[in-house]
Order: sequence, then C-alpha cells, then structure tokens
Amino acid sequence: MSAFTGTGRRNEMRAQQGPLHGDRRPGQFEEPRGCADTFPAWLTLSPARALHASMAQPELALTFLLTLAPLLLARGQMHHGPVTPWEAGKCKAPSDWDSRLQFNPKRSSYDLNEVVQISCAGDFVPSIPEIRCISTGAQIQWNEVATCKETCQKPHWDSRLQLAPDQESYKKNEEVMLSCPKGFQPPFTHVKCTGKVLSVVNGKPLHREAWNGKDSRGSWINIQSNPGRVQCSGKCQKPQWDPKLIFDPNQGTYNPNEVVNMRCPEGSWPPPMEIKCVTLKSRESSVFPRGGWVVKNATDTWHLMEKNLTCVDILQVVPETLEVSSTSIKLNWTCMLPNMCQHIRARCRLERRSSSNCEAEEVKGEEILQGQEGTFTCSPLQPFTVYSVTIALLPSTILYTRLLRTKEMVPDKLEKLWLDDSTGSLRWKALPSCKGDIIGYQLNITTMRAADGSFLEFSQVLVNQSVSEYVPPHQTAGNKYLVTVQGLTAAGAGAAAQLEFQTYALGQLQGPWTAVIVVVVVLLILLSAGILWFVFCR
Repeated sequence: MSAFTGTGRRNEMRAQQGPLHGDRRPGQFEEPRGCADTFPAWLTLSPARALHASMAQPELALTFLLTLAPLLLARGQMHHGPVTPWEAGKCKAPSDWDSRLQFNPKRSSYDLNEVVQISCAGDFVPSIPEIRCISTGAQIQWNEVATCKETCQKPHWDSRLQLAPDQESYKKNEEVMLSCPKGFQPPFTHVKCTGKVLSVVNGKPLHREAWNGKDSRGSWINIQSNPGRVQCSGKCQKPQWDPKLIFDPNQGTYNPNEVVNMRCPEGSWPPPMEIKCVTLKSRESSVFPRGGWVVKNATDTWHLMEKNLTCVDILQVVPETLEVSSTSIKLNWTCMLPNMCQHIRARCRLERRSSSNCEAEEVKGEEILQGQEGTFTCSPLQPFTVYSVTIALLPSTILYTRLLRTKEMVPDKLEKLWLDDSTGSLRWKALPSCKGDIIGYQLNITTMRAADGSFLEFSQVLVNQSVSEYVPPHQTAGNKYLVTVQGLTAAGAGAAAQLEFQTYALGQLQGPWTAVIVVVVVLLILLSAGILWFVFCR
C-alpha cells in the first residue's frame, strides 16, 4: 500500500471524526514545535482512540508502523553527535604522512573516487604520482600511502652513454641500464644512485650524489671515487694472427677486461696462454679510446702484445718425403726448436685390418729420435692395412700423428677351383681382400685336341668380383681345355689356379672316365660274342 493511499485514508478518517488533538483551526496561531512535535498530529492520539482507529481500519495501523520506524531511527542517530564531512562519504586530507608531500588540489577532504596529484618539496619525488579516494565497503580511505623519496640528477658522464630509462632524475636505488653505440662497451651493465654523501671540497662540506655500478659478474662497485671510468670503451676485435690459433671463447669481438684462453694446436709452440682485452689510449687521429690485447707471461704479469703471434711446429715432416709402400712407411723429420727435441719418440702401430678374415701381426716399430733431423722407417708391414705413425715429445705431447694405409699387392692364389659335373660350369672360392680390394677375376681358356694335345684356340674372360662360376661355351667332342683363374686387385693379377678337362657333351664328360667306359663296353661286347659262339658250336 502506497503512502498516498495511507494519507487519503487518514484524511478521510479525520473528516469523519472531526478535528483531532493538535489540529490548527483557521485563524489560530501555530506555536513553534520541537523534535517531538514533528510527528503528525494524528499519531499522538490517545491510546484508546488510536486502538479504536486501528481496529476500525487495519490498513491505517500498517501505515502507522511503516512511518514510525524510520522517524524513530533518525531521532536516535541525532543523539550520537555531529556528522563530519569526511565521515559522510569523503576522504580526509592525510595528516600523518610524509610532511614533504604536496597535494593538488589542496583541500581538507576529498570526494569519493576523486584523484589527487602528488609532488614533493626539494629534490625529492613521490613514491606514486597520484592517489584516489576509494570505498572498501564499510570504510572510505585512500587507495595507497605515498612517501617522498630521495633522488639523484642524471649523471654527466660520457656523452655516448645511453641510459634506460632516460630521465632527468632517478630515485634512490633505482637501477638504470647502460649501453653504448655499436662497437663500444660500457664498463657496467647497470648503475644505481645510492643517495647523497657528505664530502669536503676545498675545506667546505658538500653533499654529492653517489652511484654504484654492476659489473659483468653481477657485483656492485662504488664508482663515485672515479666517475671518469664510466665511459664507452672500444671492444676488441678477435686477433687476426695465425689462423691456427684456437680461442676460448671463440667470438668476433670481446668486451674490455674480458680474459680469453688462447692456444696453438697440439705439437706447436707457444704453449697455451691467457690474453685480455684492454682499453688503450686513443690515437692522435681519434678522440675515442680503442681496444687492445695484453698477454700474461710466466710471472703472471700482463704486458702489451706489440706484434702478431704465430704457431710454430716443434717438429715438421715434409709431406713430399713421405713414402708408403705395401710393406713399409718411411718419413723424414726436422726439429724446428732444437732445445725441445731432446726426448722425442716415434712409433707405428697396427690400427685396422683390411678384413676380418685377414691376418696381420702387430708391429713394434719404435725409436727415440736423435739430432735435429732424420728418417723414421716402419717395417715390415702387411699390405692394404691401416697403421698409425706417431711422433711425441715425452711424456705425452703429440707432435705429429697420421693414419696411413699401406699399398695394395696382387692377391693370393685361389684356394679351390673345380668343375661342377652336374652343370659343366667352372666354380671357385672367392678371395678375401687381404692384399687389396678384389675388383674381379681373369679366366684364360686354352683349347687343344684330346688325341695329340695340339693347340686349337685361346680366349680370355674377365668377370667382376661378385662372380664365382663360369660356363665355357662352344665345347666340342674330342677337345680338351686348360683353364687358369686369377684374382685381380689394383696392383694386378695374382697367382693362377689351373684346371684341365675334356668336352662335356650330351650330359656326359669326355675325359678319363670316358675311356674307362669304352673299354668296359668293348669287353662286354667281346664277352657276349664268346658266349654266343660257344652256345652255337656245341
């Protein structure tokens, strides 16, 4: 039921019942009323009349209760004291924060969701640029607490230095990244302001800004005592000395103060050493410092590299003098540094057989070299076999080492050669590659008359290494054949295996067994004739 409906009912009741207590008649003067008098006059009826009205009109009773509750609540709150501006949905201006803080706009209180800009007096900066008045449900408060922090002005170091972020001032302990143009390197990866320190200049106290720098190892170093060192230094290019030199790490450029391990190949001089990239004074034609290299000597002191470094082989073997045969290896050697050639040993060892089916004996060729030059010979060796030749400076410095295969020889004779009676083909057992790669087989076939052995024909046949049988064509009755088979390597044909046989015709071999058969047949014929003659003559 709406309030308008309740009011209408109330006026209707007043019209029926007449003027109630507290109604002002026309022309009557209205006296001032207190808080208690703010209630509607009809609500101050006597208990009997109120009860009678409520019993008569239930809707009026409900309107009475709904109207009375908020009025009583408001009256009770009035006795809790005055309401201040910031308690009524506003944030009070902070009074217990950093006294150097300045607020814009500056007021005693701020509305909900209002943003206030913050600054600090002097060389200080606020921890946050602004604050906002927010509601957390039961409380109105600022979203963050601000303070004023000490700052340092942008340092005036090398003009080529690039700072990130690039600002006119930085907070205390704020890290700033340093970089340089291409080809140059800053001495520190990061710097940070540590605040102001008191120093005495010309007898007067002076507050100066102190900075720390982070080096490549992550350590912070105080640089206030030597600000001139904060400058872009030229990187060092990889030394273009002897191409045989080995660098660790192997890079195109190196940073100032970076130490590099450098060595020659094993068997060369000088021994491994350390070199370091340093910043040298600029040349007259340049205003920028340049990079250079220093090397650590035997006494652990650094000195400037003024000339190129080359690797020198302690011992040299002239490739043109190396001689390899099927049974020996021979080389000529020369010692380039006589003072280091007092304990040099040369030896050869069997490394790999040509085939698992081949036998090769270990060789015990070993010799202590004397003087500044000489010849070392390793023999006797197996053909077509891999050997290692090593010359070392005792105890374990390798001066020269190579794997060498001895040259090939002609292969051995075939172990087995026979004629297959069932097919009439020549067959043989394949040769292993002990003395060289078998590239094929050569067959020499000589045809002769079986009766008198006179020569009729000669032919030569070559087959590849995968073939192990051959059928001689055009066999004629009454002929015999002499066949030799040889294995072939790059060195030539080996010893020949030989076989002789007569014509193979109509599935029968015309050889020694044929004569036996003929004799047997003749004897059987004669025996049969004798038996018949004996039978008929009786």
